[in-house]
Amino acid sequence: MDKLENLRQRFEKLYSGVIYDAMHHDIAYSRPFVVDKAIKPLWKLQKGQVLFGHAFTCQGQRVLHERDIDETIRLGMFREFTDGCVQVIDTNGDDTVAHFGDISGKIARKFGCRGAVVDGNTRDACLLEEDQFLIFCRGIQPIDAYGKWQIVEYQTDVFLSGIQGKVVVSPNDYIYGDSDGVLVIPSHLVEEVCTFAEKRLVKENLVREKLRDYSDVQKLNDEIGSW
Repeated sequence: MDKLENLRQRFEKLYSGVIYDAMHHDIAYSRPFVVDKAIKPLWKLQKGQVLFGHAFTCQGQRVLHERDIDETIRLGMFREFTDGCVQVIDTNGDDTVAHFGDISGKIARKFGCRGAVVDGNTRDACLLEEDQFLIFCRGIQPIDAYGKWQIVEYQTDVFLSGIQGKVVVSPNDYIYGDSDGVLVIPSHLVEEVCTFAEKRLVKENLVREKLRDYSDVQKLNDEIGSW
């Protein structure tokens, strides 16, 4: 089993709460890493349904003149996808079009991508859900991006709106998304974060188990510690 598959199996047993606590409390990571809560799953996720993988970053911008339309970058981008990646799209603040759709999802999956995080909009919501291609985005609208907005660069640092400020996403950082939202985990910390989060999960499961027998919450806190 390769490193990515091992990490995926471990992270898929976790949830964003314990991962956040591991990064914030155990590692004391100081840069913003929680993506804006407006960027959420396109449909209601089932228990245990998560998006995890290394980031394939994309930078987009509005097309101001017809002469500037250039699809070659986006088409070349698909060939650069790596197995298990998550496409991360910085729309440069655009809210005028759908920046993703089901054909984009089908092509992305064909080249190994597992899902996408879009700081913008998507369309073809029913088809994406039917394909179970996981999308986290701001909203849904039918307006096609062609000739209005395009990807101009990929595998460069991008910026997503964040709850505590702009979240920098570098190529091959890790993305974790579940029903609560999206977290960005720096690549050099991913194993450490996973280990701390697993320990927190064990502790939280112990609290859940003990709650069946305890009516004294203070005693439970004294025995197990804060959770």
